[in-house]
Amino acid sequence: MIEDNVRRNFIRKIGLFTGLLFVGNNDILATMKDVINMEGSILKASEGEIWFIGNERKAEVNIKISKTSEHSPEISLLTEKITFGDGIPVHKHLNEEEFIFIQKGRLEVTIGSEIQDAEPGDLIYVPRNSWHGFENKSNEEAIILFGYSPSGFEDYFRAIGTKSIGQNLGFTTDDWIRTNNKYGVVYRN
Repeated sequence: MIEDNVRRNFIRKIGLFTGLLFVGNNDILATMKDVINMEGSILKASEGEIWFIGNERKAEVNIKISKTSEHSPEISLLTEKITFGDGIPVHKHLNEEEFIFIQKGRLEVTIGSEIQDAEPGDLIYVPRNSWHGFENKSNEEAIILFGYSPSGFEDYFRAIGTKSIGQNLGFTTDDWIRTNNKYGVVYRN
């Protein structure tokens, strides 16, 4: 019974995600006020809120749909460019479910204790409290579309990001611990 409810909830969220991709949702897209025309609009690949993540990593994350003080959509939507050899260490989210759609490139993905390859068109679903991570072992840049439900975790990228690639984040070990605790993300040792 619980497994059926989890599956139904996942299917409902994927329906919402698909609707956002193909049909649009003006209430959610309205959070991007400077880009969105309330009559309908296209959010261009280059539009959104760009952040460069971490001290050394500097992956480019683009926040497309976000929780704001005026609006709280059910999900957030982001993109990330992952260079060869880069990746996300194995971690889990205490408060959110995550979905990851591979747009370009190939990733080696860890889900729980399993490691699998993911390629363009693959969708990865990660329930909250599930260990997951990935690495780009291909010879090309990978691009993922990903998001969280409920929305709000996108603030983590603002907290650990800089606005320009050359800027130093300046985080100490204590800053990382405090920020990870605040956003409910736990990295596997």
